[in-house]
Amino acid sequence: MQNSTVARVRHSLYRFLKTRPTIGCVLLALGGYFVLKPVIGSTFQFLSYLGVGGAQVYILGGGMVAAAFVAFFVPAQRHFPALMALAFSITSLPLANLGGWLIGMVLGIVGSGLIFAWTPYSEKQLWRIEEKAAEKQARKAARKGTPVDSGMASAA
Repeated sequence: MQNSTVARVRHSLYRFLKTRPTIGCVLLALGGYFVLKPVIGSTFQFLSYLGVGGAQVYILGGGMVAAAFVAFFVPAQRHFPALMALAFSITSLPLANLGGWLIGMVLGIVGSGLIFAWTPYSEKQLWRIEEKAAEKQARKAARKGTPVDSGMASAA
């Protein structure tokens, strides 16, 4: 019984992640982290020494991370956050420690490009993915010699 629950949770998580620009969001959030990394945990004295430059780093890196979260949780509105993140990534080069030692800038550009270019799966494509998974499970069960309840009969 527990195995079927785990399988259902894994399937639900897989379907959830397939309906979002997951890889682009992860890369964009990592890029924002690398831009923010030099000033995270800094003392107030250090931040006051940086002045407006310190605030720029927080705005750019935080904006990249926020855009990644918006694109992940509201994928229908992914274009505007992707464009803003691209602008933040490019402006982080001169304004934020060479764009997080160039790593943050490159990750941000690639991540925002992936988010902008991502298109959601159609219901037909998701159904085909589920059919392939059910066929794979049936073949695996046939090798073991155990009966399989793929759930496809109840869905049809």
